[in-house]
Amino acid sequence: MPDYAGIPTAVFTIPELARVGMLEQEARDQGIDVDVRYNDTSGWYSNYRVGETTAAAKILIDRASDQIVGAHLLGPEYGELINFLALAIKLDLTTPQLKSMTAAYPTVGSDLGSML
Repeated sequence: MPDYAGIPTAVFTIPELARVGMLEQEARDQGIDVDVRYNDTSGWYSNYRVGETTAAAKILIDRASDQIVGAHLLGPEYGELINFLALAIKLDLTTPQLKSMTAAYPTVGSDLGSML
């Protein structure tokens, strides 16, 4: 059976909408103790510099393992950012491992550590 964990989806609207992994309720239904990390990122520089006023990130983290189980993003270039989170799910990376990554600034990739 194929392994579909960590396969992202994106809708290339303005702003972009992207998702990977579980929904919050799906994770809870599976008995996962979820830490929901929500950020209104509309005022962050990576969005401000392109004139975007609507942006947000919701990342679901398993409290027991500190691994990402789902992410939902709305913002410019977030269709690209979701790939980092998809890789984290696929490789079972922890949030400290993701935070240790250095990304070019000011890109949306550089925002990932603050989202976690």
